[in-house]
Amino acid sequence: MIAASASNPSPLWFATRGAGVMTLVLLTGTVLLGIATSMRWQGRNTPRFVTAGVHRNLSLFAIVLLAVHITTSVLDPFAGITALDAVVPFAGAYRTIWLGLGVLAAEVLLAVAVTSVARKRVGPRAWRLVHWSAYASWPLAVIHGLGTGSDAQEPWLIGLTAACTVAVVLALFRRLAVGRLRTIPLRLTAAGATVAVLVISCSWALRGPLRPGWAAAAGTPATILTAAPPSHTPVHTGKVGFVDALVGSMVQTPAGVEIAFRDLADPQLTLTIMPPGATQSLPVMTVTRAGVSLCSVPARAITTIYAVCGTTRIVVALFGSPAHLAGRLTASGPL
Repeated sequence: MIAASASNPSPLWFATRGAGVMTLVLLTGTVLLGIATSMRWQGRNTPRFVTAGVHRNLSLFAIVLLAVHITTSVLDPFAGITALDAVVPFAGAYRTIWLGLGVLAAEVLLAVAVTSVARKRVGPRAWRLVHWSAYASWPLAVIHGLGTGSDAQEPWLIGLTAACTVAVVLALFRRLAVGRLRTIPLRLTAAGATVAVLVISCSWALRGPLRPGWAAAAGTPATILTAAPPSHTPVHTGKVGFVDALVGSMVQTPAGVEIAFRDLADPQLTLTIMPPGATQSLPVMTVTRAGVSLCSVPARAITTIYAVCGTTRIVVALFGSPAHLAGRLTASGPL
């Protein structure tokens, strides 16, 4: 039902997360300075060449951090990302789509860096075309971070991503507001496309990465989802109630549907729902922590499962598909 525990994250896993977040921040700064440079902006005491120089150095620093992010992702065994996965988009088993978007963003940035070094050889037109594609790498990086990152639902990361997004959108609209008269149709089209991408991305984030159960829906391998630390101590000790995300599976057997869940916040806590036996009229929910049964009680199951474990009322809402089942556990007290 629920697979054996995988190995816990190593320091490399935390390093790749930190490098990924800082790469997004630096990439945001690079985009903002790129827009400022294209507008020939200069401060009262800041010549234009200073802005261009900071833009160039910040871009190089972002690429260095990106290299750290990719290298630590490959070296760390936790997610099982290979060197091929880091080069070929959508080839990895770990959150395939969202990892693939990150690979595309990285390759665009690499192309910008290479053509910048060889600018005289590639020519100004080709360089400008590749350089403008850097703007496309930024939303790809944001979506990659939300879709792949394990901190996507953390308030600090939501705030940081929102701040980066607002800064880039405001700068972009400021850039589109200035230009020659004959470019108005093009600028209006770009503004409309920006609004459309922003609305679609926000809707996707609210329905996906910011909702419980995203880890399973995003395509995380089961061996990682079911990984649990060795501690047997309840996470929610002393709390009046709590709401946790669940991940699990649903299996159709001759006796009926069997469901197994593991609590993502308290990985030692598992819930299994078995079909009723010959002498039972309701399915049976068994709540277990670290292999020790806490209770085994009847449960009413439709699309939402209700049960009472001791004095704690349990409600489990189901999401996803049988192959990638997710849920939300609401408990009135500790388990």
